Amino acid sequence: MKQKSKIASNITQLVKELTYPEDVAEKLVQIVYGWLDETSKGKPFIDLWADVLQSMKKRYDRKEVPLEKLVEIEQIVIRNMSVMIKKEFEFDKEEKCFDLADVVKYKQAQCLSYTILVYILGISMGFLVSPLIVTEIVLADELPIGRGHNACLFKLADGRMMMVDLAVGPIISQPFNLEETFIKKGDHWELIDDQNPLLLNRRFTITDQDSLVACIYLNKGKLAGPEEAIQHYDHALKLNPGYSEAFSNKGIACEKLGRLDEAVSCYDKALELNPKDSRTYYNRGGVKVLRKEYNQAVNDYNQAVSYHKKFPEAYLNRGVIYGNLGNYEEAIFEYNKALELHPDYGKAYFHRGTTFISLQSYAEAIADLTRAIEIVPDFAEAYYNRAVAYNNIGETSKAVEDFAKVKKLYPELDMNIDNLLKEG
Repeated sequence: MKQKSKIASNITQLVKELTYPEDVAEKLVQIVYGWLDETSKGKPFIDLWADVLQSMKKRYDRKEVPLEKLVEIEQIVIRNMSVMIKKEFEFDKEEKCFDLADVVKYKQAQCLSYTILVYILGISMGFLVSPLIVTEIVLADELPIGRGHNACLFKLADGRMMMVDLAVGPIISQPFNLEETFIKKGDHWELIDDQNPLLLNRRFTITDQDSLVACIYLNKGKLAGPEEAIQHYDHALKLNPGYSEAFSNKGIACEKLGRLDEAVSCYDKALELNPKDSRTYYNRGGVKVLRKEYNQAVNDYNQAVSYHKKFPEAYLNRGVIYGNLGNYEEAIFEYNKALELHPDYGKAYFHRGTTFISLQSYAEAIADLTRAIEIVPDFAEAYYNRAVAYNNIGETSKAVEDFAKVKKLYPELDMNIDNLLKEG
């Protein structure tokens, strides 16, 4: 009972330090202390693991067992703990359960909340645990654009590390030497061996408890309107001034409010901290387009696709710029690339079809615009441009049908179909 009280007290204290109320801590303690079966002889697993761990540490200190044996026990405890967390808390496919209050209520978790659970229970049992902000997961280019990710590193008694990521994989890694497996570039650790034989996340920053709280505020900001979101991001940045994703998200919120100069400043800061952030290059490129700074926008889109090859939106936007500048062949090349990555990308078909109209390739234009409409049935602009293409090849009745469809989709549009047909 004494050991149970100590671990439960540790859990409660850590939950409070992560800004959650005591009732959330009590609920988590209740869940964790329900982990027992006949093999634990009535003792909750969390107490059993802690007892075994502390006993082995004492035996090692007395030189009764070698370091390798202590490390072996540490690995077993970390794996058992991780398996129980994963078993208890189902993966939240919508990734909304980042808040610990929701996690203990609905028994669901995503990458941040899995990390919080692993961190709390690991620290409570006496491990050295560091939260990670992951910018490239185990499979290169598979982290969705703009999606942050979290995991944990455990430091073992022999100085090696174990990575635990219950949302991806899950990863409960073999021990590895950090400095031999990763190279430090700025604040980021990047995998040396691209083959990744240990199946580890490839790029991350090692953070602390304050940064973990900052991640919580970042996620709150994602669910809020832009004004409130900025307050959450500012709070996150007070806790972690080097949090590039918070600067990037703040830039998005500023952009929504029309504060473009401030948005660019935030994007600049985010890229200064994380020069490989494809999403931020993409978003900054969008602001440059609004400012008609097309060459700078193209440079940003170039950077976006150089760091994340599977980024159809960046190819699309680069194509739109080329098309607006009259570089139609280059535009079509970009749209083709976007469609290779995203075969059902309605906007890419629309813009490629529009470009074909500029090249007077009307059959190709009609085919693309038809495909865009199949994907997005209420795509008024696609109907309009297809009507223009039909009109230019003398298919007047089909043009009339499409113009009428546009009028139906947008009744407020002042459209004189007869005049449009005469202009053709």
